[in-house]
Amino acid sequence: MVMELFKYIIYFVNLSLTPELLWNITPLFIATILIVVYFEIYREESYVRSSYLSNSLVLIFVSMALFRYLFSIGGGGYFNLVEYPAKSLAVIFLLFVGVGLTKFNFEHVFPERFSKYISSPLTINLLAYGIILFVFASIKFNFLSILSLIFLISILIAVFNLIKFPIRKLRKSIEKEKKKERLKNTKEAIYEIDELKRELKSRDSELKQVRLKEAEKGKIESMKLKKIIRKEKVGKKK
Repeated sequence: MVMELFKYIIYFVNLSLTPELLWNITPLFIATILIVVYFEIYREESYVRSSYLSNSLVLIFVSMALFRYLFSIGGGGYFNLVEYPAKSLAVIFLLFVGVGLTKFNFEHVFPERFSKYISSPLTINLLAYGIILFVFASIKFNFLSILSLIFLISILIAVFNLIKFPIRKLRKSIEKEKKKERLKNTKEAIYEIDELKRELKSRDSELKQVRLKEAEKGKIESMKLKKIIRKEKVGKKK
């Protein structure tokens, strides 16, 4: 059972690397990685309602692309919906979820803490990825194949969450360096302020000494002037 499960996982991985699927899943993975990295670096920012709405629209676009693929198989058109009922139901389910989430996010039906998880890029894009694999797969699905698909998506969820750890560590390291730099700048600023204070005190002391000398000089001149005036008064009396 384990070997068969592993065989299905390898099949889905190889299927993901085919050129036809790469055109569909590459934008999903790029968008998921960028969003995960962005919000891990800028953790103070939060999702907004418009982000939830735009995320849910992805499911509608993907379901339309999958309908086009179903219609194009062997040129069967609408008959392929009957020819491939499981795949058709999977795409209809994806479209139903996309329309439902779009409506709920547009009308703000769910609380934001709930919408944050069900309309996150990780949830939306991996759901779309799972349905894409299901539709493009050429194997006959059974319990093990569906279980392997769920297991593969679970592995991807774990991988995307693991990406957060080195980013988080890097962000903390950068913040630590920034704090050190700010502390260093603060210490330098305090040192400069202290130097300015000492310089002002020194200048103030010099200014006081100059004023004191000028006052003493003025006092001496005033005393000399008083003596001269007294002598003049004594001379006039004689």
